[in-house]
Amino acid sequence: MIDIYLVLFSFLFSCVITLYAIPSLIKLAYQKRLFDDPALEERKIHKYRTPNLGGIAVLTSFAFTACLCISGNLLPYANYVFASGLLIFLVGLKDDLAALNPYKKFLAQTVTALIVVYFADIRLTSLYGIFGIQEIHPVISYPFSSLLIVFVINAFNLIDGINGLLGTISLIVSLTFGYLFFRMQEYGLALLAVSMAGAVLGFLRYNAGKARIFMGDAGAYTIGFIVSVLAIQFIELNKPQQLVPVTDSVIQSVPAVTIAILIVPIFDTLRVIVIRLVQGKSPFMADRNHLHHRLLDTGMSHTQATIVLSSFNVLMIGTALTFQQIGTIELLLLIAITALLMNTMLWLYDVRQAIGQAQPLLVNEDSEKIYPLRDHAREVAEEALQQYEEKQHQN
Repeated sequence: MIDIYLVLFSFLFSCVITLYAIPSLIKLAYQKRLFDDPALEERKIHKYRTPNLGGIAVLTSFAFTACLCISGNLLPYANYVFASGLLIFLVGLKDDLAALNPYKKFLAQTVTALIVVYFADIRLTSLYGIFGIQEIHPVISYPFSSLLIVFVINAFNLIDGINGLLGTISLIVSLTFGYLFFRMQEYGLALLAVSMAGAVLGFLRYNAGKARIFMGDAGAYTIGFIVSVLAIQFIELNKPQQLVPVTDSVIQSVPAVTIAILIVPIFDTLRVIVIRLVQGKSPFMADRNHLHHRLLDTGMSHTQATIVLSSFNVLMIGTALTFQQIGTIELLLLIAITALLMNTMLWLYDVRQAIGQAQPLLVNEDSEKIYPLRDHAREVAEEALQQYEEKQHQN
């Protein structure tokens, strides 16, 4: 059993390295003119050129701390995890420095997923009765797990749209997994999670509020990949036959709890895909329909929108852990209903705004019809009164 102080050390050490590294990266970015320029894309929210090399500091501090603190017996497949993480980081860095073809990015993400799925055997083998499926045949398990990893990688990249959001959600997710793995006595995965949490916390010092640096695709891809590994292992290690005989470590309704932990990136990604398909657009076409965009449209600042979405994520985690005993299907329905309720509130706001904008138009159109009728009626009345007065004068 490892000491709790080693977990705290990995968290703080990773955070300190990031805090130390980022100012140098910001200075380097200005010297080499390596910016995310909002003038190059109309839908960009930020107004000023900002360095997007934050992922370099996050990966460096995370990888160094994890390699320093995790011994081979705690995480025997760590070599495949770090090899895949380095690959996906390089793909993201290439995309940050010079736009990469979407098909090449997808291919690289798939190769990254296949490394850990096939060589490290990190894959889903059971759906816990969802859709009536218990065990997953290996022929389906390998490609399904690979696609799931690719989905989570892109889901975390898609929420990187406003200052502080990706970092805050990643911090919440990593700390939650770290805590749960520690309770399960899976100390290698716990150290992996808290090392990532510390790196992200250090990054938030320069990204929250008025951002001095962005995470970039390199950081978002790396975080998404590590989180996908943690999520799959969390589901697999809690299968009934693999539970350790410690009552406190038993987590029920594991797939639903995992979805609750990742609710913001998962729900946001599924939401925008459905909206794009309904509108007849490609699901891969960028737009402003993400949850953080909708919150900004209500008048919120970046910080306020981040707080709302982060609070929602924490609420869903608390709800899932509190009601985990009700069953996987039932808990999934509860999570889905809650998420759809939030989406409905945003939809009602959009409807209210549309009605508010339409009312002046209706008033103007009605005025164009009513005012001429009123003037005509007045002319007729005046003419009749004049004729009546003339008759009275003649009499």
